[in-house]
Amino acid sequence: METLIWNSLLSLYSWVKKERYRGWDPYDWLSSPIAKKLKSKPVNFILLQANLYSPINLRPKLRIKKGISNKAVALFAQSYLTLSSITGRPEFKAEAKRALSLLDEYKIETSTGIGWPSHYFSFFGPKHLLTPEVPDIVGTCEAIKAFSMGYKEYKLKKYKRIASKAVNHILNEHLSQKGDVAYFKYTPHEEGKIVFNVSALTLESLSYYLRLVEYDEKLVKIGSRTIKFLLQYQTPNGAWPYSYYLDSKKFYFQLDYHQGFIIDGLLEFLPYIMDQHLARKTMDSILKATKFYMDVQFNHQGVSYYRYPIKYPIDVHNQAQGIITFSKLYNTFNEPKYLNFAERIAEWTIKNMQDPSGYFYSHKWPGFANKIPYMRWGQAWMMMALATLLKTYTNNQRGAIWKPG
Repeated sequence: METLIWNSLLSLYSWVKKERYRGWDPYDWLSSPIAKKLKSKPVNFILLQANLYSPINLRPKLRIKKGISNKAVALFAQSYLTLSSITGRPEFKAEAKRALSLLDEYKIETSTGIGWPSHYFSFFGPKHLLTPEVPDIVGTCEAIKAFSMGYKEYKLKKYKRIASKAVNHILNEHLSQKGDVAYFKYTPHEEGKIVFNVSALTLESLSYYLRLVEYDEKLVKIGSRTIKFLLQYQTPNGAWPYSYYLDSKKFYFQLDYHQGFIIDGLLEFLPYIMDQHLARKTMDSILKATKFYMDVQFNHQGVSYYRYPIKYPIDVHNQAQGIITFSKLYNTFNEPKYLNFAERIAEWTIKNMQDPSGYFYSHKWPGFANKIPYMRWGQAWMMMALATLLKTYTNNQRGAIWKPG
């Protein structure tokens, strides 16, 4: 199995290096000159969805240019830092530093620190707007994780300073506290909507940063309040809603890879919970969420539903997140079933969704696949997934260290 994973990763690595992080994105419709001329939001939204799901790549004809996603670069940086740590290979170190340099170049200075927009294009949804000019919580948190890992690996003070400024930004611009609970907003100006998984992602980034500093009581308290908030909204079956609309007081459910995000956030922050009662409740929450994620959202072959109960298309992002989350669950609980399941997901995805040239397809239906090579959606997440699984082998002393032939 280790050989299969390494061969897959190295093939993907070669493909990504040739592209230099530049690529298309499933949601890049609004960067089209046609979209910019259209004044109707409903029409643009319909065309955005068509552009997302079409297996025929019309982007060249629509003059949608390839771009560099900050989120993708942050994921690649984390992946290469992981690979550098387990192999010692200079090429991974060089690529990690190059990715961190790009993130440093693309950061946005704010009045309270620094942040990153996830994308090089605009995107909108219900009570939701992302633009390349405004930092969002997702892009910023992935960058915090990358620079925290970079400092831990190479001890460059610049990386720690950048991570610290980014943490300061999200605490001042994205944090909302009410009583003994807290949550984080997707963007500083987003009102009327709470997206649950971004609070879990923030927990994960804070835990990465806490590994670099002396005990920080303020961060630990905020993290604990955020966990209380998340536990409050977990449903009896173990899943979380995607979002909550404050005006209508309605929940929106989208059962996909975002469930894995929340499990990851709780897992990473678990060691920093000082209240033993809260720690036990968090552990129970993780186990309940994991049972739903493993038994309901995936089948026995390791294939995820698209958005449960919708089966198709099979989405590479769902597959990648499953590999990441079950690898992390194994690292936490040392339960072989989690590692075995991560391997099963990885094996199926490699055999059914990786192109001979190295990149991964985005979606697969019975009989055909969407073979458009999305850089963030497919390549960055699968690089992260495979690197995370290989790190698990190394932690387990199974000898999965790449030795070039």
